[in-house]
Amino acid sequence: MSAPHISQIGAYVAARLGTAPAALPAGTRQGPGHDRLLLGESCVLVAATGAVTGGPTAQGYEVRLQHSSDNGASDAWADYVPAGPGSASVQLTAANAFAEKDVDLGAAKQFVRVAEATTLTGGTSPSLQACAFVVFGGALTLPV
Repeated sequence: MSAPHISQIGAYVAARLGTAPAALPAGTRQGPGHDRLLLGESCVLVAATGAVTGGPTAQGYEVRLQHSSDNGASDAWADYVPAGPGSASVQLTAANAFAEKDVDLGAAKQFVRVAEATTLTGGTSPSLQACAFVVFGGALTLPV
């Protein structure tokens, strides 16, 4: 039995920037909200780190999905917890690393965004290059 073959997969997925690539000090930041009802019922949460500067003794980068019914206007953003097994977060502890996590968005509110936390221990003005992406799939209407 062979695996199904899908050509031109781009018509079935929608990649969106979670947080822009940047040299990050320790702290938090959030990306823009994305309407998951238009983009998909599931996603792949992708996190990547690059070079670390300033000589920290340890670094960490956590990326998680948050959700809101109105893009944060009156319904505050909250961490998303899928209904089934698994989580909606990715953690990296090394420079030049990459990780991804499949996430079922069936129980999520209309809008999702990336929230990240960077931790750096020691060093002199340390920073970690990092970014995150969300690749949506399973939309009722194909994304453009």
